[in-house]
Amino acid sequence: MVIDLMSEPMLGHWDASPSISQCEYQFGQRLVYVQHPKGKSPAPYIAKAQETVEAAWSDIDNAVRFAEKLSRHLIPEFWKMHDESHKPGARLDVYSIHYDLDAPYPIYLVGKNNDFDFEYIAYTEEDLWKENPIATELPEPPGNFWVSIKRIGANRFENAT
Repeated sequence: MVIDLMSEPMLGHWDASPSISQCEYQFGQRLVYVQHPKGKSPAPYIAKAQETVEAAWSDIDNAVRFAEKLSRHLIPEFWKMHDESHKPGARLDVYSIHYDLDAPYPIYLVGKNNDFDFEYIAYTEEDLWKENPIATELPEPPGNFWVSIKRIGANRFENAT
């Protein structure tokens, strides 16, 4: 997917604080935010973000894996149940990429993957022919669970939470 902040129309623009304004873009289901000083043109800040946004976009899967590793220490019971289920698929996903005025690197906001089906089918040990499926709900991440991941280079991340 081509991510071109320079030609894509803004989805929104508002004041994030008394001194900072923010531009919002949407590409597919993800959002990109670019901050700039309030009262100044956003163009140079958008151009600066454009320099790394496509690389950041290409690194989303790696950012999700990093967030998963980080979250295993934050929500161990959630991961214990998911690991025991052996169900494939990413439980977390990137919602947005942020270019904050005071941060030199893009920051991913990672939370629950709404495309992951938290239901799975299990069988008892006695059901060798798998004739009696048992629908089971896996837990979702705790309400309002988010982690912020700073991209400091290709496949290089830091916790920014």
